Parts: sequence; C-alpha cells; structure tokens
Amino acid sequence: MGEKIALGFHTCVDYELDWDLSVIEGLIRKFDVRRSEIRSDIMIDSERALLIVCLAYMIVGTGGEIIPERPEICTDFADHFPYRITIGGTAMRAATAIRKIGYESVIQTSCFNRYIKELVMPGIHYFPSVGFDHTDAYPHVILSYQANIRIQANDIDFVTPRENRVMFSRDIDSLNMVISQDFAPMIQNAKVFLLSCFSEVLDFEIMKKRMAETRMLLRSLPEDALVVMEDGCYIVKEHRYYAHRELRGTVDILSMNEDELQEYMERRIDILDSDEVLEAVRYAYEKSGIPTLIVHSAMWALAYGERADMLENALRGGIALASSRFCYGDEFGVSEYETIKKLPEMDRSVEFCRQITGKASIPIRCVPTKDMRFVKNPTVVGLGDYFAGGLLPELTEY
Repeated sequence: MGEKIALGFHTCVDYELDWDLSVIEGLIRKFDVRRSEIRSDIMIDSERALLIVCLAYMIVGTGGEIIPERPEICTDFADHFPYRITIGGTAMRAATAIRKIGYESVIQTSCFNRYIKELVMPGIHYFPSVGFDHTDAYPHVILSYQANIRIQANDIDFVTPRENRVMFSRDIDSLNMVISQDFAPMIQNAKVFLLSCFSEVLDFEIMKKRMAETRMLLRSLPEDALVVMEDGCYIVKEHRYYAHRELRGTVDILSMNEDELQEYMERRIDILDSDEVLEAVRYAYEKSGIPTLIVHSAMWALAYGERADMLENALRGGIALASSRFCYGDEFGVSEYETIKKLPEMDRSVEFCRQITGKASIPIRCVPTKDMRFVKNPTVVGLGDYFAGGLLPELTEY
C-alpha cells in the first residue's frame, strides 16, 4: 500500500445522542436526583448514577470518559434519546478526518464488526487486531451538550458554562486493546504514525503488555518517521503517567487538550491567562518527558519543546480540520475545509499567543483558533480527534 500516514489503535462504535433538554430534566425527576448528590467520583452501577456523573461534568463544562459497571447501563441510558450510529475512537476519527480532505491511510483497529464493514470510508485501509471474524460491538454512548443551556428539575438549577461532551461505555475490546504485530508490513513506508491513548485499559498487567507490544510494533516504522500520541482522559489516572514513561523513547510528540492539561495540574486554569497556561505546559512537558508537547484548546493550539519550531503549519491544519468538524459536523469536504482556513482568528486568541510566545524560554509556537461564533449548532464530538488528524498531512513533509 505504501501510505505515508498510519494510525492505531482505538476504534469503536459510537451512539451519538441527540440532545434533548426535556429528556435530561425528565430523567432527573424520574430518578429523583438532588443537587447535593451531583459529583463525579461515584460508582456507576445504575442509570441514576450515570446521570449524576453526567450532570457533574455539565455543571462545570468539562468533558470526560466514564466506564459503568455493566454495558447495558450505557445502552439503556441511550434508549431514552434518538441517536445515530457512527465509527469513533481517536485513531479512526482522525483517519476519517483526513480522508475527507483527500488523504488515504492505514490503521490497525482495536475492534471489528458489521458497523466497521459498513461505515468506514473507502481509502481508509484497516487491519483489525481482533481478526476479521470478530463480530461483537460494545457501543460508546456520547452525550453532547451546548453552552448556556439551563437545566432545571427538582432543586437542580444551573447553566452549562460551555459546550462539551461526556462519553460512556464498557467496551471489552477497548478494555483489552489487543495489538497485532502482523500490522508491521503495512507501516514500513509511513512518515507519521498517530497513536491513540490507552485510556480505557483498567488492568495494569494488560497495560504493561500493551506498552511492550506498542514499542515493538513501532520499531517497524522508518527511522525518520514521527510518532504522535494523542492523549485522553484515563479512567485509571496512574496509567496515563505510566504510558508516558514507557513510551518516552518511542513517541516524538505528545498532544493533549485543555481538560487533559488541567488533569496533569490537578486544578482548573484560565486558558486565556498566559502565565497560568505556560506554567501548566512546562509542568506537563517536564513530567511526561516526551520531547515535544502540543496542547489544543477552544482558543488556541500550541507546540512546546524540541520540535516546536517545525509545527506551526501542522497546528494550523489541526485547527482547520477541528473547526470544519465544529461547523459542518460530518458533512464537509475539501471546499468547506478551504473556506474554514480563510476565516479570521479570534482577537483574544491572537493576543494570548503573542503574550505566551514572548514569555517562553524554550521553543514555542502558538496559533490562534478561528472565530466560530457564527455557528448556531456546533458539533462537539470528536473535535480533538479531528485536530489530531489535521496535524498529520503536514508532518509527512518533514
């Protein structure tokens, strides 16, 4: 095949729920949820507990990933809403993003079922680690919410501060994240490999094995290939830092969003305060030990460290693809992508980038995001995945 862009591994079946405020408020009443109960650190052993945790994320405007105790909790919750079935996972959504603007790729997927066969775009050449005779599907349910939505039921009354999404699943394939070395011949000509995270692996022994298998597989890449790892919200927080340590000699660029950066800091930060952001970026960069760090947010994207000077165009590509997704959802191609690239940048974002660039003592590149305030019904699912995908075409040129 000889594709320059390779990806692995996380792939899943997504149930994308249609937002319905009346359903959310109805469920609050049905399960008699009270304001004092809203918190995120509880066992998800029922639909009621799942609703409580979703509300905990919405009240502060953050995204998150949740693994309930049983798969049917996810599907039972989803059945309260209309939804559509899509193919998700960071690796697959990134492959889909770049296919929309003309780039083919090879990808090792962590699952296989009839939805993969039916929904993966032509030009995405996939190899399932679980084999082509695998049929099971474990849906990932995605609840997206917009900014400025007032939720009122029982004694609960709050307004969502920003748009975001909450994802929940108990996906056996994602919990195991099988990796096959038989993928090696398909990546021998790749210039860049996008590695998705291992956020849903709960068992440490499985995690250890997957780290060793990842290192072994990626040795099949050409010597000058770049490896980019897109981070995630790990269910077991210690696994995140373990993955970074274990892959320091393999991963060239670690990419994360603003929520994941704040998890590193274990506190909220103002993403338009250049001092706060620079402190957090320095901390994450030093703790991860990976040569270059990318952080992407709703207001800017930046690269910090060894390869930062070469990444400005890649950051622009990531912003343009994520913005296309935000504006058009799934319904865009090259023409819409080119239109988005011409949009003006946010004034506040421009000023932030000017400030942080002047304060950094090691190489940094900061690119403002586009002014997307005209979008009435934005898509917030998969924005980080599309950003990660948008990095890749430029990285094949280095």
